[in-house]
Amino acid sequence: MAASAKNVRRESTTGHAHGEPLDAVDRQIIDTLVADARITNRDLADAVGIAPSTALMRTRALMERGAIEGFEAKLNLASIGRAVQALIAVRLRAHDRDQIDTFTARVPQLPEVLSTFHTSGSVDYLLHIAVRDTDALRDWVLDNLTTDPVVGHTETTLVFKHMPGHTGPLD
Repeated sequence: MAASAKNVRRESTTGHAHGEPLDAVDRQIIDTLVADARITNRDLADAVGIAPSTALMRTRALMERGAIEGFEAKLNLASIGRAVQALIAVRLRAHDRDQIDTFTARVPQLPEVLSTFHTSGSVDYLLHIAVRDTDALRDWVLDNLTTDPVVGHTETTLVFKHMPGHTGPLD
């Protein structure tokens, strides 16, 4: 089971439009970095078939354009004492800006939260969390959601296995 440890983000500073089309070289660079974000620039250049200076320039340009937001370490959650993962559907009591701001200012920052999704449909948020055990999960839900005055309803689903999908560009 893997999850992001810390996502180091670089914001676009060049004013390039996000969503610019990727050419074949950009796609190869992204696919190679998705497979191994720790690859050296020289090995990246060899894998893509371009000069190291071109690989560096292209990678930096992809970061400036926002196509690459950062690089992250994938952790084995069980090996660091967070063996139980859960998805928690959260419905807020009301849909006003104050409640949304209160929830989003606090909950996504909690150390157990791996991801927060603001969703449409019957729930407002979907949280992916990792904790030590089921007792810790129960306590976390009670301490951080059930007692929160802006939260109207929660539904917790245990994750038996997390299988990440492909995060590189689509063909």
